[in-house]
Amino acid sequence: MIVLKANQEQYQSLNEYHNKQNVLRFSKDANDNWIVPLSVLKDSAFEPIHDQLNELERIEYVPVPEPEDQEQP
Repeated sequence: MIVLKANQEQYQSLNEYHNKQNVLRFSKDANDNWIVPLSVLKDSAFEPIHDQLNELERIEYVPVPEPEDQEQP
């Protein structure tokens, strides 16, 4: 799955962008990259920042591994 990756400057500029009740929030992937789904480019709520979002690098999503269950003694 392809996602949008922000560098630190882009993250600081775009993270928590609000448009009415819609909020853009980045998350981290397994490689510690700030990412958002590619689908934000099709979301009309983020139309005002579409140009900025379109500048983000497109990368393959690397999922964060699930924590392993720890056995109880």
